[in-house]
Amino acid sequence: MMIKNHILEILILAQHKADPQLALHCKRVSCFSYELSKLLGQDEKFNKEILLAGLLHDIGFLKIDIDFSDVHMRMASTSDLEIFKSHSIEGERLLDGVIKKNIVLQAIRSHHERFNGEGYPDQLAEDAIPFSARIIAVADFYDTLLVGEMFGNSRSSPGDVKNKLREAKGIGLDPEITDTFLDLLDKIPVLFQPLTNNLLNLYRIHYLDIGECELGDLINQDGNVILKQGSTIDQNILTKIQKTYPGQKTIRVIQNNT
Repeated sequence: MMIKNHILEILILAQHKADPQLALHCKRVSCFSYELSKLLGQDEKFNKEILLAGLLHDIGFLKIDIDFSDVHMRMASTSDLEIFKSHSIEGERLLDGVIKKNIVLQAIRSHHERFNGEGYPDQLAEDAIPFSARIIAVADFYDTLLVGEMFGNSRSSPGDVKNKLREAKGIGLDPEITDTFLDLLDKIPVLFQPLTNNLLNLYRIHYLDIGECELGDLINQDGNVILKQGSTIDQNILTKIQKTYPGQKTIRVIQNNT
């Protein structure tokens, strides 16, 4: 085991207490990254390390004084930007000695490196950026777009978000990994949070398809029910969900208690 379960639980609880939005962001990034890693053909050992890296990629925020939910509105400030940037190194320092897996530590340190070499903290470029960090970067970029929209007054369409991902290819993001992620989005993924055997309340990806909405109510990022549990899903409904509802990655399937 790469990290003891109780230590991981403490770290995730600390993130949640410090900033619930940050904790949820990390859980979503972890879920997206794990699914992306599988689609990239990585083995289960690597996939589990990516899952952990996603959960802890922003752990460095515990050591700095910044409100994650306000980051997108404060990034114009040079002082805030420098504080923000320090979280990647602080995260690596915080977990050095706790986690022995280089894949995880590299992802934590380097997930803000940019494919063109203009990122931080080490200005790495292309294949010099650790593979785990390049995976986390794509999922992190995507979810950060949605978080920013959720805290603002407007909503981007799924097409707008996909266009931003395409624009980032070869500049901020690895092109091949981004293309794989775009393929993932075409499969209409939603987040499912199992209620049993899920101590850390993690998500997993569920792909919508024609048939019955069995897992629970389908809810969009505003908390509105799109489909009730037991509803029939046809191609017209799939197309509407894919094209109409912004922030499709924050649509969650919530399992009912009854």
